[in-house]
Amino acid sequence: MRLFNLLAKPSRLGPVHSFSIYYGISTPEMKRMLAQTDLAVIEPRQWQAEDIKALREAGTAVYGYLSVMETPKWNETRWAAVNDDMRLLVRGQPVRFEQWDAELMDLRSAAYRELLLAEIGELAARVPLDGIMLDTVGDIEEYVPEAQRPAMGEAYKTWLEEAARRNPKLRWLQNRGFAQLEACAPLLSGMLWEGWNGHEAGGEWVRQRTELLRRLRKGGLGLLASSTDPSPIHGETARAHGFVHWVSMSDMYGV
Repeated sequence: MRLFNLLAKPSRLGPVHSFSIYYGISTPEMKRMLAQTDLAVIEPRQWQAEDIKALREAGTAVYGYLSVMETPKWNETRWAAVNDDMRLLVRGQPVRFEQWDAELMDLRSAAYRELLLAEIGELAARVPLDGIMLDTVGDIEEYVPEAQRPAMGEAYKTWLEEAARRNPKLRWLQNRGFAQLEACAPLLSGMLWEGWNGHEAGGEWVRQRTELLRRLRKGGLGLLASSTDPSPIHGETARAHGFVHWVSMSDMYGV
């Protein structure tokens, strides 16, 4: 029997029974594969408007990727606009993520928040999207110094409220960021647990967070989980906790 209340409100993500994440370029093969899922997360800069429109007409909800707390160099437009006041300094130094060639940002900066809002507006005007997947929100609890986390969390909530106000037709899917979920859940349609590990599902750290998600799921928050290991334990435990589960065979989320 599932651990989640079967009488929960319908998911605000809609009737999603399958999803995929793909950050590569649009190809005929990828379009065919993504058209078979209920929800797809893509890097919208890699797609043309007509390709996204075709996906949506096939019944796939399309969410565009947005890194909130990190700015990667591949996002050339944002990188060029970032100044030192927008970077979060820890012990006087910027925080770099060498694997992604990205830097940690300071969401308390009004100028940085406006930069993100402008980016969403540009994407929404250029391509037809159902929503935005908010990535790197978990950096607030993982990389921001503890004394600064409350203010950073409040800045995130303020920013999300403004993003939702300016873009009322978009839905919002947050990747991880557990510390921000309680306050921001009313603004979100769904939550993605990237890196779900079924071997850890019985541990106290996971138990506390799945209990939180059980309560939020009752209110209509949709739950997605992804793993990079195809072992059955990951999908079985994720579904038992009320998640729609997907296995990525690539660290870069090629389908």
